Amino acid sequence: MNTSNTNNTHKRRVRYKGTHPTKFEEKYKELQPDKYTDTIEKIIQKGSTPAGMHIPICLSEILNFLDVKPGQTGLDCTLGYGGHAQELLSRLNGSGHLHATDVDALELPKTTKRLEELGYAPLYLHLIIRTIPLLMRL
Repeated sequence: MNTSNTNNTHKRRVRYKGTHPTKFEEKYKELQPDKYTDTIEKIIQKGSTPAGMHIPICLSEILNFLDVKPGQTGLDCTLGYGGHAQELLSRLNGSGHLHATDVDALELPKTTKRLEELGYAPLYLHLIIRTIPLLMRL
């Protein structure tokens, strides 16, 4: 009997229960979009957004309508995740300015960090936190 194999027991990878993963950490394909580009593309073509991703809606239509050119100044009143702002800033090409605001005080710092990591410093982007005042009932 060979005793050297008894010390090296095989460990299975953690599996999820049921037919579909219930936790984001279990969605292996969506956590590795570079490895599963065909799966991600299929989800996007279906009109859905893969978990962990953000796809701004009507982006090309909005950009065509605004016709953004370098040197212009703009205002994004619904900054949110920053998908539209990111594209607007890229079209300004470092020679314009974008003012942006949103009512979500929790999301704004995250979006600010994301855009700064992409190279859009305060020189090109000015973010403003605005809250909606509660209306009094009549």
